[in-house]
Amino acid sequence: MRYYRFNRERSFGAKFYRCTTSLKRQRYMLNTGRTRLLDSCYLETQTWGALHKAWKGYVIAKNKNEVARMDYYANVIQKLQGELGLPISSFPDLGLVPEGYQYEYSEDL
Repeated sequence: MRYYRFNRERSFGAKFYRCTTSLKRQRYMLNTGRTRLLDSCYLETQTWGALHKAWKGYVIAKNKNEVARMDYYANVIQKLQGELGLPISSFPDLGLVPEGYQYEYSEDL
């Protein structure tokens, strides 16, 4: 037997219930002033969660020395930090520095 036969949340009712409770929770957070809606139409709390996951992905990619993924996660991190109004991180090893920031490379280490 396949494992999906035992999954209780396959029905339309279960998916609909999860979706409506999630929307109710988001509406409650907005109405009580616990979060704010950003220009990207995501909540501030959702963006913080995405930023945390992007940093985790960047660290994992850096440990595995995967340059393409490091570049992807660095771009995502900079974009999310810009949306949240945080100071934008620079990634000089990838050539990604925020605008208006002058990075001077020195070989005296």
